[in-house]
Amino acid sequence: MVVADDSVTMRTIIQKELEASGFTVVTCSDGLETLMSLRGMETPPDLITLDIDMPRMDGFACCEQLRALERQGLFGNPEAQIPVLFVSANDTFENRSRGFHLGSLEFISKPFDRGDIAAAVCKVLRPQSIFSGMTALVVDDNQSVRKMVGACLERIGLSIIEAVNGRQAYARMQEHVDRIDLAIVDFDMPIMCGDEFIHLSRQLPETEHLPMLSLSGSGDANAVLRMFRAGATDYLVKPFIAEELLARVQVHLQLRRHMRRLEEMNRNLYDKAVNDALTGLRNKRYFQEAFEEAFARAQRIGIDVSCLFFDLDHFKQVNDTCGHGFGDYVLKTVGALIKETVRRGDLAARFGGEEFVVALPNTDLGQAKCVAEKIRRLIAAHPFRDQGLQWRVTVSIGVASLLSARPSSACGLLQLADQALYRAKRAGRDRVETAES
Repeated sequence: MVVADDSVTMRTIIQKELEASGFTVVTCSDGLETLMSLRGMETPPDLITLDIDMPRMDGFACCEQLRALERQGLFGNPEAQIPVLFVSANDTFENRSRGFHLGSLEFISKPFDRGDIAAAVCKVLRPQSIFSGMTALVVDDNQSVRKMVGACLERIGLSIIEAVNGRQAYARMQEHVDRIDLAIVDFDMPIMCGDEFIHLSRQLPETEHLPMLSLSGSGDANAVLRMFRAGATDYLVKPFIAEELLARVQVHLQLRRHMRRLEEMNRNLYDKAVNDALTGLRNKRYFQEAFEEAFARAQRIGIDVSCLFFDLDHFKQVNDTCGHGFGDYVLKTVGALIKETVRRGDLAARFGGEEFVVALPNTDLGQAKCVAEKIRRLIAAHPFRDQGLQWRVTVSIGVASLLSARPSSACGLLQLADQALYRAKRAGRDRVETAES
């Protein structure tokens, strides 16, 4: 692998990224040095990355001379070309066009993200790894077509699931919907045709962004329209060339991969917005909004809802004596103990500092007090040990319920539980008090 760039920093970044992917790298500072290095090699490099703006000889001139040398038999075969990737901050339409005219396979704009160079190189040199781990469902009643399509897709790393008709394909889709990344579907099939299969598959919530390519034996506009109305993403007319199929498939799979990354980013952002980073419980803001909804629902349909408000006893002493690292360990462990005690429909949150709160829908005061006692005993009995430090942790808990106290708002119910908590503190701590006591 040859990397040409006049920036020492950029050469080092690209070199380290490629070496981490298993490539051996030779670096050059400009186009002239690149050509001199190539003339001294017995075998051609697997690939060359070229900056455009370099002293003595720029990337375009270097590529032009390289192509001339190749035609003269630089490495023996006058028809062979070394793959070239341009990596430049001078990203314009004219430069991209000129680069591709010279046979460049990729144009990467600076600054680039970590992994972009290695991904582009692997796309050229290791095409079977591009979509490794992804799966395609190939649906056609013609075995030859299935095998041909499957062989094309396997070239870029896809695993294949086959089906001979729409009914069988729908069964496969239901069974493997979580791992299918692409469906290629014939239009005219026995038992169940392609448009019916696509229509049924689109009813599954997991297929909302699943690319589905239709195959048709003719370019009949009505057939194509039926497939698009059913939910097809794209279509090809048989017979087709493998390169066109792969070009279309790669566009759709790249988009699917980007969609998945975006969905993952959105999930992470949502988690950060609603969860407490230390304990993994919901945060105060989320709890207040959700508790107001639970309270309003309970009032509307006439059921009970209870609230537990609790505070770790003498927590300042934990931080002062053992340090904030141990204090964080205590808070995290208490959060885990709460989470394993409450039901799936309950709502547990860290309210702030060493304060925690739990909402218990459809739970009366007596039942809520039992839950509070269970949590109190569990925490008191737990051995809090970390990195050679140990502390006995206890909690005081206040309990209030809608039907026993009749507050007018969720905030009012929370205040009643808070008042009961402070009665528990005054009564000696490590105890449960109710709002009606």
